[in-house]
Amino acid sequence: MSASYFQYWGKARKDDQQPGPDYHLLPYHSLDVAAVGWWLLDEDRPLTRNLADFLNISPGQLRSILTFSLMLHDLGKFASAFQHLAEFTGSSLVRHQPKAGYDSRQARHDRLGYFFWLQASRGRHLTGADIGLKQTDLARVNPALDSLNTLFDVVFGHHGYPIDWGSQPKMMKDYCHESDIDAACEFIRDCAALLDVEWPEQNMADREWLARLRQISWHLSGLAILSDWIGSDTTFFEYQTGDYTLTEYWLQAKNKAQRALAATELTKPVKVQPFASVQTHFGFSPTPLQAWAESVPLASGPQLFILEDVTGAGKTEAALTLTHRLLQQGEADGFYFGLPTMATSNAMFSRVAGHYRQMLSVDGGRPSVVLAHGAREMNEHFREALTPTETVDTAYAEGDDTASLYCNHWLADSRKKALLATVGVGTIDQALMAVLPRKHQPLRLLGLHRKILIFDEVHAADTFMFELLDDLLRVHLRQGGSAILLTATLAQRQRERLCRIWQQAAGVTPMLLPEKNDFPLATRVSIEWGLEETPVATRAAVSRELAVVFVHSEQDCVARILAARKRGDCVVWLRNSVDDAIRAYQMLATQLGSAEALTLFHSRFTLKDRKTIEDKVLSIFGKQGGQAERLGQVLIATQVFQESLDADADLMISDLCPIDDLIQRAGRLHRHIRDQVGNRTDKAQDERPAPMLLVHAPEWQEQPDADWLLSQLPNTEHVYRSPGRLWLGMQVLRRLGAIRMPGEARALIEAVYGEEALERMPETLKKKEDQYFGEMRGQAAQAKSQLIEWSKGYNQTSARAWHDDNIEISTRYVDRETVQVLVLKLDPQGRLQLWAEGKPYALQNSIVKLAKQRFADKLTPLPSQLAAAFDAISQRYRQAKFLQPWLPEQDPQFGYSTELGVFETNKEVT
Repeated sequence: MSASYFQYWGKARKDDQQPGPDYHLLPYHSLDVAAVGWWLLDEDRPLTRNLADFLNISPGQLRSILTFSLMLHDLGKFASAFQHLAEFTGSSLVRHQPKAGYDSRQARHDRLGYFFWLQASRGRHLTGADIGLKQTDLARVNPALDSLNTLFDVVFGHHGYPIDWGSQPKMMKDYCHESDIDAACEFIRDCAALLDVEWPEQNMADREWLARLRQISWHLSGLAILSDWIGSDTTFFEYQTGDYTLTEYWLQAKNKAQRALAATELTKPVKVQPFASVQTHFGFSPTPLQAWAESVPLASGPQLFILEDVTGAGKTEAALTLTHRLLQQGEADGFYFGLPTMATSNAMFSRVAGHYRQMLSVDGGRPSVVLAHGAREMNEHFREALTPTETVDTAYAEGDDTASLYCNHWLADSRKKALLATVGVGTIDQALMAVLPRKHQPLRLLGLHRKILIFDEVHAADTFMFELLDDLLRVHLRQGGSAILLTATLAQRQRERLCRIWQQAAGVTPMLLPEKNDFPLATRVSIEWGLEETPVATRAAVSRELAVVFVHSEQDCVARILAARKRGDCVVWLRNSVDDAIRAYQMLATQLGSAEALTLFHSRFTLKDRKTIEDKVLSIFGKQGGQAERLGQVLIATQVFQESLDADADLMISDLCPIDDLIQRAGRLHRHIRDQVGNRTDKAQDERPAPMLLVHAPEWQEQPDADWLLSQLPNTEHVYRSPGRLWLGMQVLRRLGAIRMPGEARALIEAVYGEEALERMPETLKKKEDQYFGEMRGQAAQAKSQLIEWSKGYNQTSARAWHDDNIEISTRYVDRETVQVLVLKLDPQGRLQLWAEGKPYALQNSIVKLAKQRFADKLTPLPSQLAAAFDAISQRYRQAKFLQPWLPEQDPQFGYSTELGVFETNKEVT
């Protein structure tokens, strides 16, 4: 205990009420974190072997190198400025007085750590021999020193993003005392001796090896962040103020780290249950696509699958079947299922949770299944997964399938940890954030290592998202991962692009097979066997023909709806904008004299009201809705209906929209098999009259003028931007007269998005198409500008900027800034309340996201006399101060109601 570094503290207790010492010595905390890293890089773990093989060193070498580096992760805390952040009465800690006080912006301890390393190595306080290097002069710039600096970039950036070492403050030494540098150097020497690091010096001096080290630095930085999180948990690493030598404490730290990791599930071995068949695991005979998935030979190494089939063909089960088989073959350790929306991911979470135990087990028990999206805490099934009871555990032990849902609490307490779970379900956005320079990005990337990525409805990705997806697929392949992409409507050029991405990332010459018009189609790309496209048969039960009839005015749409109600049909009218949906709702309410049979569903509702509406829509239009619930009901909705709900209409009217969206909308027409009066039936054929899709569109013009769409459906053109593509969709539907799936699926898509489609577009619409194309290129450029330059390794120069959590980095293109608005109300006594006051998650349930310029900037500010009342709300809910408060009942221009959502009060029904 004579070493000077035992006079420095590393962690201080924040809660004076807790028992135990007030501080934890810096050397002990440093070893706590390193011990976690020691076990995370156990030599038998696939991750350790993969990374070591990539560097052409032994797993033991990699383990000792990173562990030594982790011991130095908080080297900057030796600075006297940091030591003065707290004073501990009666302690023997150093109290050197620095010239400058601690500055968390300019000289935080992670940046100070790099300063100490520079002082130690270039200031000749430390030689290569001091840390076990025989041939390296630390005072000279050379490749070996660059390799060391890459390792220190990894560990000093343990707070979630790389340190800015390129612009070190000139007066950094003002935060330190000379004896601080001596203590830090002494600690470095003793840590190196403690581990007896075997450096791969010949490799370290090689520029190609340095490039490889930079490539895996992203994974190493993820391990550093994870090690720091776990090694800072006082539940397992209680504070110690002395009495142990470094060697004695290292043994303790490793024991503590084992217990801490056991509580996280991260190092428990994953066991794959044998795959039998679709029939065995799902309880039904396989569809043709599922039969292909259970029998197709699997290559070794990373593979890309693209499964194209109609809605209801069992793509989800086919993907899970492929995943199960890849897991059994040893190609992965888990999977992540990404959906386009929170609502669809909620539904998928329930489906996966009911099945995943047939695929995997962890240490003889259930692996964690995590829901990953922004509102997951409000998902009832996910909350249940976090609180396994004794009854549940007993039921599980007895093989009761109802006890299948489980999630380790440590994995669930942050969305950033969610991807580390063996099984994850959430939005595609959570995975895409792994390629954006945002705080703790390396942790997300680490979580995807040796996972199978399953993305549903990949065709729905916009140009911006596609650029991010492109980068994610490339980096995922490079880290040995496989991907399964599901879609019902994918253009040939999109499929070619996805295949080309995978082949280029694998380092093989892109190979494209002759264009196929087959649909359904299963595509597989592997390094071993190249690119294969397999036409798949279809089932009669999912083969559909929907007659398409065009109507050309809102009045005609209303008349059709009124006639359908008289027949007892339930109707859905899908509008392309919220304003159009609200106007249609008000028109129908006026015609009917009541809104009793009407429901309005769009994105400008608070979460509370949106969930209430979703539940109502599903009770009427969902699988369980029968004649009594459906009779004469009318739903007016926007795109949120097609994106998230398993619903079924007797009659559907849709505003003209892109052909792939229209096909998706049509999938909600006669979706479930019903009898003549609308009750679910087990019969093979639907007994209702043949379905008809009404498309609300402008009058057809063979040679349209430039404002063909804008003059009748202005909001549609504002939303979809390409009247030429909508014209092409209308042209092919007029020619075919129906949507026939799957037989004409490819013809419909290629007629609009194929290589020759632009040649058929009228010249009058091509100017707007060129403008639209320019916008798409702008979106792609904007997405690319945010991407990380992986080859530079984990450091500040690898991105234009690294962002903290309070900076929004979108994974989707947003053409207008949005604001989170907190909707408020007055109770009968005039007291200010949240819109969802008294409900669970009242704050989250009272928020609505609005366009900044059109809505948020124009909302009437909260009256000054209510400022104190809102301050009280902000005291109860800390997040409230970051939201824009709004009291609709005192706003003359805009209103809010549970029936209409956010609306403009001066808009008249026409």
